[in-house]
Amino acid sequence: MSTPSTIGGSGYSLDDLSAYLDRGRTPRIAAIEDDAECQAVLAEIERLGALSRRLVDESAEPVEAGWLDRLVGGLGRELRAGRDLPFAGSTPERRLVMTEGAIREVVRRAGDRVDGVLVGRCRLGWDDGTPHLSISISVTPDRSLPAIADEVRAAIAAALDRDTPVTAAVVDIEIEDVVERRSS
Repeated sequence: MSTPSTIGGSGYSLDDLSAYLDRGRTPRIAAIEDDAECQAVLAEIERLGALSRRLVDESAEPVEAGWLDRLVGGLGRELRAGRDLPFAGSTPERRLVMTEGAIREVVRRAGDRVDGVLVGRCRLGWDDGTPHLSISISVTPDRSLPAIADEVRAAIAAALDRDTPVTAAVVDIEIEDVVERRSS
């Protein structure tokens, strides 16, 4: 089990992983490369980097300095595997499960596929046994903000139904940042 400041069983922190990625993953560190949680964090840092660069490139205004820090802030905690959730039809002899961390990644990817949206914080909770998602997003305001939230909610619901054992009854969306696109 990892300590709060390290990712997985690697002994490396989020800052260490970010620096490792900045160095092009060289020299190779087996403790990072062989740890599933570290691999998930590295993939998420790369995803956030690519999406944030896209939003910045499209933005007319400079992006607030702490914006990316807020997005990355809870990353290590959120990428922890969490509980195993069984798929319908699983039996003790043939058990098929998905971790809460993997479900949060499905949610992030579904939200990020919506044009002009970058998913930040993603929490999966349970209200009396019913799944409850709470996410924060950064958006470019191409359409009304409620319409963007509805599109994200629909994309997440479809991805959960298609790819996970979870159907979220509630998907709360907080629009945390609005980044204006450049006018060409």
